[in-house]
Amino acid sequence: MWRDAPQVGSESGLAPQVFTNARIVTASEVIEGRLCVEGTRIAAIERGGSALPSAIDCHGDFLLPGFVDVHTDHLEKHAMPRAGVFWPPVSAVLAHDAIIAAAGITTVFNSLCLGAMGKPHRKILLPGMVEGVRTARAAGLLRVDHLLHLRCDLGDPDLEAGLAAHIDDPTLRFLTILDDSAERNGPDRYRKLLRDRGPIGDEDLERRLQASLANDPPLCAQRRRWLVERARDRGVTIASHDDLRSAHIDEAVELGMTISEFPITQEAASAAHAAGLTIIAGAPNIVNGGSHFGNVSVADLAMRDMVAILCSDYVPASLVHAVFMLADRPGGPSLPRAVAMISAAPARIFGLEDRGVLAPGFRADMVRLARIDAVPVVKGVWREGRRVA
Repeated sequence: MWRDAPQVGSESGLAPQVFTNARIVTASEVIEGRLCVEGTRIAAIERGGSALPSAIDCHGDFLLPGFVDVHTDHLEKHAMPRAGVFWPPVSAVLAHDAIIAAAGITTVFNSLCLGAMGKPHRKILLPGMVEGVRTARAAGLLRVDHLLHLRCDLGDPDLEAGLAAHIDDPTLRFLTILDDSAERNGPDRYRKLLRDRGPIGDEDLERRLQASLANDPPLCAQRRRWLVERARDRGVTIASHDDLRSAHIDEAVELGMTISEFPITQEAASAAHAAGLTIIAGAPNIVNGGSHFGNVSVADLAMRDMVAILCSDYVPASLVHAVFMLADRPGGPSLPRAVAMISAAPARIFGLEDRGVLAPGFRADMVRLARIDAVPVVKGVWREGRRVA
């Protein structure tokens, strides 16, 4: 049985902590009770309160596992806060880190573009952002765990050299394949992609469309297979991205991929689900009531139990909002099941077996939150037993 009044510290130097009067969201249920942390790990969870004077009274607030966000573009916004402005990397990383922590995220995959994706500044930003995280980590300045997720642009001529610079990074856990070619996207979507990147004349647009249709298919197929092989050699998880058609899912399965990230259409999502692929989708799509690009509704997919993981994409706070919105829906997932989409599921699928669940023996990565007028409000965040927000 759990000792209600632990007296000794731990090798971590942290005094034992007790959280009482909390609604603790475990993997299977919500327990009204108390949670004990010893060192960096959860020691026990039990029903009922604690009379320990030093216990932290949560006043009925929720305790959730720390969130594991496998895709966020948020760092880039700090590294380049305005067009043409390149911010000092460590300063950018620390600003990003503070916002991530405040959103309840205790493990973040920084999703950085390997290639320009139509935005040349990204080639300038990438090495600085990677080095900024490395420097901040070495100095002990980071609140949360930062891992690397590279989004690989198949159309970039420097892709091979770029990957060589990062493939052996010990924090690299995830690669996604970005293919913006006209053949994959279709002429209309390809035209829209080019127009969204900046002013372009009609003649130049059509010239680039025809060039892409003529030259990109064999090149992209070759690079896609090469990327899969490099990822497999290093044990890095790799995903297909922005799948439009069932043929794209067939291609991913044939290459041995296990994840479809951001399927754009119902056709692609259904094919991915039928093939047993893990579907990763963006939480902002749920919070916004749909996709601002006209893509498939993530809420509809989640209600059909087709989405395994939610990521913040471009709004860190969207994770917790989306989870409660889903759990509030009639016929929607229970709160533990919804929370698992931003904690247990990503931790399990990406091999982070020590986190993602509130249970004895797991890391004390925790989020305390209340609901004010149905809005989830983060009130405290702990990573490995230390308060970080």
